[in-house]
Amino acid sequence: MTGQEQRRLAAIMMLDVAGFTRLMGADESGTLALVLDARRSFVEPALARHGGRLVKLLGDGALAEFASVTGALDCACDIQTGMRNHPLKLRIGINLGEVIVEEDDIYGDGVNVAARIEGLARPGGIAVSHSVYEQARSRGGYRFVDGGKQMVKNVAEPVAVFHLSTNGGEAEAVRPARSPPRRRWLPLALAACVVVAGAVYALLVGDLRLWTDDAPPPVGAVVAEDRPSLVVLPFENLSGDPAQTYFSDGMTDNLINDLSQIGGLLVIARNTSFSFRDRQEPMDARTVHKVLGVRYVVEGSVQRAGDHVRINANLVDGTTGFQLWAGRLDREFSDLFALQDQVASQIIDALKIELTQDQQRRLSKRYTDNLKAYDLFLRAWEEVWRFNEESRQIAQEFLWSALAIDPDFALAKAILATTYTNRTGVSLTMNAESLETAYRLAGQAVATDPELPAVHASLGLVHMFRREYDQADASFARALELDPNYADGYGMQAWNWHYAGDSERALAGFEYALRLNPRAPFPYLSAIAEVHFSLGDLDAALAISTEALERNPEALRQRLLQGAIFAEMGRIEDAEWEVVEALALESGIRAINLPDIYPFREDDVLMRLKQALRSAGLPG
Repeated sequence: MTGQEQRRLAAIMMLDVAGFTRLMGADESGTLALVLDARRSFVEPALARHGGRLVKLLGDGALAEFASVTGALDCACDIQTGMRNHPLKLRIGINLGEVIVEEDDIYGDGVNVAARIEGLARPGGIAVSHSVYEQARSRGGYRFVDGGKQMVKNVAEPVAVFHLSTNGGEAEAVRPARSPPRRRWLPLALAACVVVAGAVYALLVGDLRLWTDDAPPPVGAVVAEDRPSLVVLPFENLSGDPAQTYFSDGMTDNLINDLSQIGGLLVIARNTSFSFRDRQEPMDARTVHKVLGVRYVVEGSVQRAGDHVRINANLVDGTTGFQLWAGRLDREFSDLFALQDQVASQIIDALKIELTQDQQRRLSKRYTDNLKAYDLFLRAWEEVWRFNEESRQIAQEFLWSALAIDPDFALAKAILATTYTNRTGVSLTMNAESLETAYRLAGQAVATDPELPAVHASLGLVHMFRREYDQADASFARALELDPNYADGYGMQAWNWHYAGDSERALAGFEYALRLNPRAPFPYLSAIAEVHFSLGDLDAALAISTEALERNPEALRQRLLQGAIFAEMGRIEDAEWEVVEALALESGIRAINLPDIYPFREDDVLMRLKQALRSAGLPG
């Protein structure tokens, strides 16, 4: 380029096909034909209608620019609406930024951010940057869900991401469905940053279709149970302040935790429950029954105003749509714990379930008597589920503050312990110190309140990474004894069996975990891909690992596993690319670090990983 550099402000759109690598592996010619059809039938006509310029094609994707944010958003909605029934699912990312112009091409930070935003979009969804959100909200006509700040490759500062809803409505920043705080026990998902145990139930029973955001989970696992089954849908936040969503989420999860400890009930796990939030189609109780197979559905709302809290809840029989119980409960904030127990007790009474004295005693237990410490705990839990280093550190600050107020807050100690455990083998710095801190905190939590399933799960996770597999198994078994509906607990136990050397047994454990939590999140997909790699089933490992990377493209462990799979399949160029991506995420990663990331008892799988990744270019 000669002369002065040409720059201009533009709305940049990036799009690609979700799961393209997996689809090409299954049917190359058919996939290419579908990509061409999508481009000619939907993408190019929409660009023409909304004033977009196709800059260039990028294999399965495209780069386009618009003169206005409105044009880019309308075009994206037009494309996704048109492709709703298409076999392919596109991900679209939009950024407003400065671009460098060279002939017909554009590049620069504005394009780079658009590409990273696109990688965070859901299949069939639209993700936008903060600059796009600010422009769109002032014009109205759009509704957004706040995806939080995310660290992305080649961008120094965290990028704020917003997901566009195609339902219309006024633009607003609403918190997404994250893991809410658990009042009675700590879920496996807290360890998701290092990949927790789990599985794709559909794969285990022979149905290879995964439940993505656009497809329901397999039906039948729950209805096969003899005991009554129930799901608690996320309570709606009626406080008028989106920042209070963490509080309504906490009330939902508290209720799930209370009910899950009743042995006579089968209670669907939080992750599956919260996957129903913000879905496009209506989800009444009868629809939820058809999707999950559960009989009973709990719905409700929470309104917090000053020192006052109101909960509206109802229990519906999903088979008939008949309302069995409805309650409107008001209390002062100082009586919050009593309010939570009252809701659980009335639902149990409506189901005509008689509690044992031990169940009644545990139902009325308090984690802490200090509401300030409890509120800090709820805020920490929300940060934990942002899945990035900055939020992990913020969560630790909240938790240390909560423990400064109440040093006997065992649940806070358990969560804090796991925030240290879940960096093992990922940060590659201070591994031993982090694990020792986690071990100390988890041990203190068990000593303080040994009746909490959470504390045993937290300690079991530390034992596993210390390669103390028998002690880990005992801890997970105790957690499951205390909470028979602990879906993630079954997954953690199976994960430990896998590392201890019994991957076949692990598959059975994963199967039951998915009965209670059929909505497979990224950590489940990642773990089951690892198990299939250990068993030598590379096709299954690749299919699930690819899906996991689509959910979380910045996952170091997953990049390494994907590279090893490709290498063993003889796809060396693909393997080398995955290693390059892993090094971009963590430049100091070496083959010598793999035992910290994958704590196998035996060396055979670990040696396969080392050999495969070294052949793909991972330094020794």
